[in-house]
Amino acid sequence: GVAFEVRDGRAGFPAELIGATGPVALRVVDGSLRIRSDRTARCYLGSNTATLAEPDGFVDTGDVVERRGSRYYFAGRRQGIINVGGLKVHPEAVEAVINEHSAVQMSRVRGRANPITGAIVVADVVLDRSVNGANFSQIGEDIRAFCRRRLAPHEIPATFRHVPSLPIAASGKLVRQDA
Repeated sequence: GVAFEVRDGRAGFPAELIGATGPVALRVVDGSLRIRSDRTARCYLGSNTATLAEPDGFVDTGDVVERRGSRYYFAGRRQGIINVGGLKVHPEAVEAVINEHSAVQMSRVRGRANPITGAIVVADVVLDRSVNGANFSQIGEDIRAFCRRRLAPHEIPATFRHVPSLPIAASGKLVRQDA
């Protein structure tokens, strides 16, 4: 659900929202956004369900946020973090870079098990219609070079796989797990 909105047209949200008093309280614990309000659910419906709220009423949203200057930015979801040899990779951040490439319509980044590093980063890529029929091997190398200029080495996908489409949920969000 929506706990707060920012209408200044900029990415992220102002840092002064953290710790401010009002109908919604926000805090960040270990990089994770927590919210408390009178409308915050305390638990899921049904018997034997886990409690959502901490004893002080805050609920961990699972959203990882990073402070940069006077703003907090959403880095991704905690359960989606890929651990590459102890280094954290946020799939959404890598997707944002890949999606900036002119040949890409959309992408999905995920981890794949690796016996040496624990996981490696891989990307499924839907090409823009303007490049359909082009040699994906060459486009994949171009996307990799594009990523090298914008991402840390551990964030660059080891493989790029061309897919005709990616699953989208009814909510309009990218489905991260294959059924």
